[in-house]
Amino acid sequence: MKWSDDTWRKYVSEHKLSSVIPGVKWSELEDVDEQFKREWLDMHREAYEDHILTNQQWDTPFNLGGRQRNSADVHPHQVNYDLVEDRTRIVNFHLPASTLYSVIPDKTGMMREIFTNVLDLFDISSQVMFPPVHGGEVYGAAREALNHGENLVIVLGDDLNVYQDGVQLAYDGVNWETQVGTLMGDANRGTKTYFGGMWHLPSGVWDTTIDGSIASLSVFSQLESEIRAGTNVEGIMEREEEDEAVNFMLGLRYVDDPDYPRLQGLKLTVDKPQGSETLPRGRTIELTNKYDPEEVLRWELGYHGVTQDGDSLLSFLETVKPEDFRAGSEQILGYVQKGEV
Repeated sequence: MKWSDDTWRKYVSEHKLSSVIPGVKWSELEDVDEQFKREWLDMHREAYEDHILTNQQWDTPFNLGGRQRNSADVHPHQVNYDLVEDRTRIVNFHLPASTLYSVIPDKTGMMREIFTNVLDLFDISSQVMFPPVHGGEVYGAAREALNHGENLVIVLGDDLNVYQDGVQLAYDGVNWETQVGTLMGDANRGTKTYFGGMWHLPSGVWDTTIDGSIASLSVFSQLESEIRAGTNVEGIMEREEEDEAVNFMLGLRYVDDPDYPRLQGLKLTVDKPQGSETLPRGRTIELTNKYDPEEVLRWELGYHGVTQDGDSLLSFLETVKPEDFRAGSEQILGYVQKGEV
Protein backbone atom coordinates (compact mmCIF):
# COMPACT_ATOMS: atom_id res chain seq x y z
CA MET A 1 0.00 0.00 0.00
CA LYS A 2 1.21 3.50 -0.78
CA TRP A 3 -0.19 6.80 -1.93
CA SER A 4 -0.03 7.63 -5.63
CA ASP A 5 -1.69 10.71 -7.10
CA ASP A 6 -2.12 8.94 -10.46
CA THR A 7 -3.74 5.91 -8.82
CA TRP A 8 -6.04 8.16 -6.81
CA ARG A 9 -7.16 10.18 -9.83
CA LYS A 10 -7.88 7.03 -11.83
CA TYR A 11 -9.81 5.48 -8.94
CA VAL A 12 -11.89 8.63 -8.44
CA SER A 13 -12.61 8.84 -12.18
CA GLU A 14 -13.81 5.23 -12.28
CA HIS A 15 -16.13 5.80 -9.30
CA LYS A 16 -17.16 9.42 -9.86
CA LEU A 17 -20.86 8.56 -10.17
CA SER A 18 -20.87 6.54 -6.95
CA SER A 19 -20.89 7.70 -3.34
CA VAL A 20 -17.97 7.47 -0.93
CA ILE A 21 -20.38 7.79 1.98
CA PRO A 22 -24.05 8.81 1.88
CA GLY A 23 -24.24 12.32 0.46
CA VAL A 24 -20.64 12.53 -0.80
CA LYS A 25 -19.75 11.60 -4.40
CA TRP A 26 -16.28 10.44 -5.38
CA SER A 27 -16.12 13.31 -7.88
CA GLU A 28 -15.98 15.71 -4.92
CA LEU A 29 -12.62 14.19 -3.90
CA GLU A 30 -10.66 14.83 -7.08
CA ASP A 31 -8.36 17.28 -5.29
CA VAL A 32 -7.33 16.35 -1.74
CA ASP A 33 -4.72 17.81 0.60
CA GLU A 34 -1.71 16.13 2.22
CA GLN A 35 -3.51 15.55 5.51
CA PHE A 36 -6.30 13.66 3.73
CA LYS A 37 -3.74 11.52 1.89
CA ARG A 38 -1.99 10.53 5.13
CA GLU A 39 -5.23 9.77 6.96
CA TRP A 40 -6.67 7.80 4.02
CA LEU A 41 -3.57 5.63 3.72
CA ASP A 42 -3.35 5.13 7.50
CA MET A 43 -7.01 4.07 7.62
CA HIS A 44 -6.32 1.22 5.19
CA ARG A 45 -3.07 0.14 6.82
CA GLU A 46 -4.59 0.05 10.29
CA ALA A 47 -7.64 -1.88 9.12
CA TYR A 48 -5.56 -4.61 7.53
CA GLU A 49 -2.94 -4.78 10.28
CA ASP A 50 -5.60 -4.95 13.01
CA HIS A 51 -8.08 -7.28 11.33
CA ILE A 52 -7.36 -8.86 7.99
CA LEU A 53 -3.75 -9.86 8.70
CA THR A 54 -4.48 -11.08 12.23
CA ASN A 55 -6.74 -13.67 13.82
CA GLN A 56 -9.22 -11.01 14.91
CA GLN A 57 -12.57 -10.85 13.20
CA TRP A 58 -13.68 -7.67 11.50
CA ASP A 59 -15.56 -5.81 14.24
CA THR A 60 -16.87 -2.82 12.30
CA PRO A 61 -20.43 -3.05 10.91
CA PHE A 62 -20.70 -3.14 7.13
CA ASN A 63 -23.06 -0.80 5.32
CA LEU A 64 -25.82 -2.79 3.69
CA GLY A 65 -27.48 -2.20 0.35
CA GLY A 66 -29.35 -4.10 -2.31
CA ARG A 67 -29.51 -3.90 -6.06
CA GLN A 68 -32.17 -5.34 -8.29
CA ARG A 69 -31.56 -8.52 -10.26
CA ASN A 70 -33.86 -9.12 -13.22
CA SER A 71 -35.55 -12.52 -13.16
CA ALA A 72 -38.04 -12.15 -16.03
CA ASP A 73 -37.66 -14.00 -19.31
CA VAL A 74 -36.90 -11.95 -22.41
CA HIS A 75 -38.79 -12.85 -25.57
CA PRO A 76 -38.06 -12.03 -29.22
CA HIS A 77 -40.17 -9.16 -30.61
CA GLN A 78 -41.62 -8.33 -27.17
CA VAL A 79 -41.07 -4.66 -26.38
CA ASN A 80 -43.15 -3.98 -23.26
CA TYR A 81 -42.75 -5.87 -19.97
CA ASP A 82 -44.71 -5.69 -16.73
CA LEU A 83 -42.23 -6.79 -14.08
CA VAL A 84 -42.61 -7.72 -10.45
CA GLU A 85 -39.11 -8.11 -9.00
CA ASP A 86 -38.50 -10.31 -6.00
CA ARG A 87 -34.78 -10.93 -6.36
CA THR A 88 -31.96 -8.63 -5.29
CA ARG A 89 -28.23 -8.87 -4.74
CA ILE A 90 -26.97 -7.88 -1.33
CA VAL A 91 -24.14 -5.33 -1.35
CA ASN A 92 -21.97 -4.87 1.74
CA PHE A 93 -19.36 -2.16 1.89
CA HIS A 94 -17.00 -0.61 4.40
CA LEU A 95 -14.38 1.93 3.34
CA PRO A 96 -11.07 0.10 3.91
CA ALA A 97 -12.60 -3.22 2.81
CA SER A 98 -14.06 -1.72 -0.36
CA THR A 99 -11.51 0.92 -1.40
CA LEU A 100 -8.19 -0.93 -1.11
CA TYR A 101 -7.36 -0.39 -4.79
CA SER A 102 -7.19 3.34 -4.20
CA VAL A 103 -3.87 2.75 -2.37
CA ILE A 104 -2.50 -0.10 -4.53
CA PRO A 105 -0.67 1.44 -7.52
CA ASP A 106 0.25 -1.98 -8.96
CA LYS A 107 -3.12 -3.72 -8.86
CA THR A 108 -2.21 -6.08 -11.72
CA GLY A 109 1.04 -7.07 -10.01
CA MET A 110 -0.80 -7.85 -6.79
CA MET A 111 -3.39 -9.94 -8.62
CA ARG A 112 -0.68 -11.79 -10.55
CA GLU A 113 1.16 -12.65 -7.33
CA ILE A 114 -2.00 -13.94 -5.67
CA PHE A 115 -3.05 -15.87 -8.78
CA THR A 116 0.38 -17.49 -9.28
CA ASN A 117 0.59 -18.50 -5.62
CA VAL A 118 -2.90 -20.02 -5.79
CA LEU A 119 -2.00 -22.17 -8.81
CA ASP A 120 1.09 -23.39 -6.94
CA LEU A 121 -0.84 -24.00 -3.71
CA PHE A 122 -3.50 -26.07 -5.49
CA ASP A 123 -0.87 -27.77 -7.70
CA ILE A 124 -2.75 -26.85 -10.88
CA SER A 125 -0.67 -27.59 -13.97
CA SER A 126 -3.35 -26.78 -16.54
CA GLN A 127 -3.16 -23.50 -18.47
CA VAL A 128 -5.41 -21.13 -16.52
CA MET A 129 -6.26 -17.55 -17.48
CA PHE A 130 -7.78 -14.89 -15.23
CA PRO A 131 -8.91 -11.52 -16.71
CA PRO A 132 -7.51 -9.33 -13.88
CA VAL A 133 -4.11 -10.82 -14.77
CA HIS A 134 -4.43 -11.49 -18.51
CA GLY A 135 -6.95 -8.81 -19.50
CA GLY A 136 -8.73 -9.09 -22.83
CA GLU A 137 -6.33 -11.81 -23.99
CA VAL A 138 -8.85 -14.29 -22.59
CA TYR A 139 -11.20 -13.59 -25.51
CA GLY A 140 -8.59 -14.49 -28.10
CA ALA A 141 -7.51 -17.51 -26.07
CA ALA A 142 -11.09 -18.83 -26.10
CA ARG A 143 -11.12 -18.51 -29.88
CA GLU A 144 -7.85 -20.45 -30.20
CA ALA A 145 -9.09 -23.16 -27.85
CA LEU A 146 -12.25 -23.68 -29.90
CA ASN A 147 -10.48 -23.51 -33.26
CA HIS A 148 -7.47 -25.65 -32.42
CA GLY A 149 -8.59 -27.89 -29.57
CA GLU A 150 -6.22 -26.43 -26.99
CA ASN A 151 -6.64 -27.23 -23.30
CA LEU A 152 -7.49 -24.07 -21.41
CA VAL A 153 -9.29 -22.92 -18.27
CA ILE A 154 -10.71 -19.38 -17.94
CA VAL A 155 -11.94 -18.39 -14.49
CA LEU A 156 -13.66 -15.24 -13.26
CA GLY A 157 -15.49 -15.43 -9.96
CA ASP A 158 -18.07 -18.20 -10.11
CA ASP A 159 -17.61 -18.70 -13.88
CA LEU A 160 -15.32 -21.60 -14.79
CA ASN A 161 -14.89 -22.35 -18.50
CA VAL A 162 -12.95 -25.50 -19.38
CA TYR A 163 -11.85 -26.03 -22.99
CA GLN A 164 -10.57 -29.34 -24.38
CA ASP A 165 -10.58 -30.93 -27.82
CA GLY A 166 -12.49 -27.96 -29.23
CA VAL A 167 -15.33 -28.37 -26.71
CA GLN A 168 -16.28 -25.93 -23.98
CA LEU A 169 -17.59 -27.03 -20.59
CA ALA A 170 -19.19 -24.08 -18.80
CA TYR A 171 -19.49 -24.40 -15.03
CA ASP A 172 -21.14 -21.99 -12.62
CA GLY A 173 -20.70 -21.89 -8.86
CA VAL A 174 -24.01 -22.36 -7.04
CA ASN A 175 -24.86 -19.66 -4.46
CA TRP A 176 -21.21 -18.71 -4.67
CA GLU A 177 -21.43 -15.72 -2.32
CA THR A 178 -22.29 -18.21 0.44
CA GLN A 179 -20.05 -21.10 -0.66
CA VAL A 180 -16.89 -19.00 -0.91
CA GLY A 181 -16.82 -18.10 2.78
CA THR A 182 -16.67 -21.80 3.65
CA LEU A 183 -14.30 -22.86 0.85
CA MET A 184 -11.80 -20.09 1.64
CA GLY A 185 -11.42 -21.13 5.29
CA ASP A 186 -10.66 -19.34 8.54
CA ALA A 187 -7.68 -17.31 7.34
CA ASN A 188 -9.72 -15.36 4.78
CA ARG A 189 -12.60 -14.06 6.84
CA GLY A 190 -11.37 -10.49 7.22
CA THR A 191 -13.66 -9.22 4.46
CA LYS A 192 -16.47 -11.74 4.94
CA THR A 193 -19.79 -11.23 6.68
CA TYR A 194 -21.39 -13.72 9.04
CA PHE A 195 -25.07 -14.49 9.35
CA GLY A 196 -27.30 -17.54 9.32
CA GLY A 197 -24.50 -19.67 10.72
CA MET A 198 -22.30 -19.21 7.65
CA TRP A 199 -19.61 -16.89 6.31
CA HIS A 200 -20.53 -14.97 3.15
CA LEU A 201 -18.55 -13.12 0.49
CA PRO A 202 -20.09 -9.67 0.03
CA SER A 203 -20.46 -7.90 -3.26
CA GLY A 204 -18.78 -4.57 -2.65
CA VAL A 205 -15.44 -5.51 -1.06
CA TRP A 206 -12.13 -5.37 -2.90
CA ASP A 207 -11.62 -9.15 -3.03
CA THR A 208 -15.04 -10.30 -4.24
CA THR A 209 -13.73 -11.36 -7.66
CA ILE A 210 -10.39 -12.85 -6.61
CA ASP A 211 -11.90 -14.83 -3.71
CA GLY A 212 -14.70 -16.17 -5.88
CA SER A 213 -12.09 -17.23 -8.44
CA ILE A 214 -9.87 -18.87 -5.80
CA ALA A 215 -12.84 -20.88 -4.56
CA SER A 216 -13.63 -21.99 -8.14
CA LEU A 217 -10.01 -23.07 -8.64
CA SER A 218 -10.11 -24.92 -5.32
CA VAL A 219 -13.06 -27.01 -6.54
CA PHE A 220 -11.37 -27.51 -9.94
CA SER A 221 -8.13 -28.72 -8.33
CA GLN A 222 -9.95 -31.29 -6.19
CA LEU A 223 -12.36 -32.48 -8.87
CA GLU A 224 -10.42 -31.87 -12.09
CA SER A 225 -10.97 -35.35 -13.56
CA GLU A 226 -14.70 -35.19 -12.82
CA ILE A 227 -15.04 -31.68 -14.23
CA ARG A 228 -13.11 -32.56 -17.39
CA ALA A 229 -15.45 -35.54 -17.77
CA GLY A 230 -18.39 -33.16 -17.68
CA THR A 231 -19.71 -34.23 -14.30
CA ASN A 232 -22.40 -32.00 -12.82
CA VAL A 233 -21.28 -31.30 -9.23
CA GLU A 234 -24.76 -30.88 -7.79
CA GLY A 235 -25.18 -27.89 -5.50
CA ILE A 236 -21.57 -26.74 -5.87
CA MET A 237 -20.31 -26.39 -9.45
CA GLU A 238 -23.01 -27.08 -12.02
CA ARG A 239 -22.94 -27.33 -15.81
CA GLU A 240 -24.53 -24.44 -17.72
CA GLU A 241 -25.81 -26.26 -20.78
CA GLU A 242 -27.36 -23.14 -22.32
CA ASP A 243 -23.96 -21.42 -22.20
CA GLU A 244 -22.28 -24.47 -23.72
CA ALA A 245 -24.82 -24.63 -26.55
CA VAL A 246 -23.64 -21.24 -27.84
CA ASN A 247 -20.07 -21.29 -26.44
CA PHE A 248 -20.88 -18.32 -24.24
CA MET A 249 -17.91 -16.72 -22.48
CA LEU A 250 -17.90 -13.35 -20.66
CA GLY A 251 -20.59 -11.68 -22.74
CA LEU A 252 -19.94 -13.25 -26.15
CA ARG A 253 -21.19 -16.31 -28.05
CA TYR A 254 -18.58 -18.11 -30.15
CA VAL A 255 -20.64 -20.91 -31.69
CA ASP A 256 -21.41 -19.14 -35.01
CA ASP A 257 -17.78 -18.33 -35.81
CA PRO A 258 -15.06 -18.30 -33.12
CA ASP A 259 -13.16 -15.67 -35.12
CA TYR A 260 -16.20 -13.36 -34.96
CA PRO A 261 -17.89 -13.95 -31.59
CA ARG A 262 -21.18 -12.11 -31.16
CA LEU A 263 -23.26 -10.38 -28.54
CA GLN A 264 -25.63 -12.80 -26.86
CA GLY A 265 -29.00 -12.09 -25.27
CA LEU A 266 -30.65 -8.90 -24.11
CA LYS A 267 -30.40 -7.45 -20.61
CA LEU A 268 -33.37 -5.55 -19.29
CA THR A 269 -31.41 -4.32 -16.29
CA VAL A 270 -27.85 -3.02 -16.17
CA ASP A 271 -25.89 -2.08 -13.07
CA LYS A 272 -25.44 1.55 -14.13
CA PRO A 273 -25.59 4.13 -11.30
CA GLN A 274 -26.10 7.07 -13.67
CA GLY A 275 -29.24 5.40 -15.00
CA SER A 276 -30.90 4.97 -11.62
CA GLU A 277 -34.27 6.51 -10.83
CA THR A 278 -35.92 7.04 -7.44
CA LEU A 279 -39.34 5.46 -7.34
CA PRO A 280 -41.60 6.57 -4.44
CA ARG A 281 -43.66 3.83 -2.82
CA GLY A 282 -46.92 3.21 -4.63
CA ARG A 283 -45.87 5.10 -7.78
CA THR A 284 -45.09 3.87 -11.28
CA ILE A 285 -42.55 5.17 -13.76
CA GLU A 286 -41.98 4.68 -17.47
CA LEU A 287 -38.31 4.23 -18.42
CA THR A 288 -37.19 4.98 -21.95
CA ASN A 289 -33.90 5.23 -23.83
CA LYS A 290 -32.85 7.34 -26.76
CA TYR A 291 -30.06 6.07 -29.01
CA ASP A 292 -28.29 7.99 -31.72
CA PRO A 293 -28.04 6.26 -35.14
CA GLU A 294 -24.36 5.39 -34.66
CA GLU A 295 -25.06 3.60 -31.39
CA VAL A 296 -27.99 1.73 -32.94
CA LEU A 297 -25.68 0.59 -35.73
CA ARG A 298 -23.03 -0.62 -33.27
CA TRP A 299 -25.67 -2.60 -31.36
CA GLU A 300 -26.90 -4.26 -34.54
CA LEU A 301 -23.43 -5.03 -35.86
CA GLY A 302 -22.42 -6.42 -32.46
CA TYR A 303 -25.05 -9.13 -32.83
CA HIS A 304 -23.32 -10.07 -36.08
CA GLY A 305 -19.89 -10.09 -34.45
CA VAL A 306 -18.38 -7.08 -36.23
CA THR A 307 -17.46 -3.47 -35.53
CA GLN A 308 -18.34 -0.48 -37.70
CA ASP A 309 -15.04 -1.04 -39.50
CA GLY A 310 -15.91 -4.64 -40.30
CA ASP A 311 -13.41 -6.05 -37.80
CA SER A 312 -14.12 -8.75 -35.26
CA LEU A 313 -15.19 -7.62 -31.80
CA LEU A 314 -12.00 -9.33 -30.70
CA SER A 315 -10.03 -6.52 -32.34
CA PHE A 316 -10.71 -4.21 -29.41
CA LEU A 317 -11.51 -6.69 -26.65
CA GLU A 318 -8.13 -8.42 -26.88
CA THR A 319 -6.38 -5.08 -26.27
CA VAL A 320 -8.06 -4.38 -22.92
CA LYS A 321 -5.36 -4.20 -20.26
CA PRO A 322 -5.72 -6.26 -17.07
CA GLU A 323 -6.00 -3.15 -14.88
CA ASP A 324 -8.82 -1.83 -17.08
CA PHE A 325 -10.80 -5.06 -17.26
CA ARG A 326 -14.10 -4.86 -15.39
CA ALA A 327 -16.42 -7.49 -16.79
CA GLY A 328 -17.01 -8.55 -20.35
CA SER A 329 -20.39 -6.87 -20.44
CA GLU A 330 -18.94 -3.54 -19.26
CA GLN A 331 -16.27 -3.46 -21.96
CA ILE A 332 -18.81 -4.31 -24.65
CA LEU A 333 -21.38 -1.84 -23.34
CA GLY A 334 -18.74 0.90 -23.38
CA TYR A 335 -17.98 0.15 -27.01
CA VAL A 336 -21.54 0.09 -28.32
CA GLN A 337 -22.44 3.27 -26.45
CA LYS A 338 -19.37 5.35 -27.24
CA GLY A 339 -17.64 3.60 -30.12
CA GLU A 340 -14.56 2.99 -27.98
CA VAL A 341 -13.58 1.02 -24.88
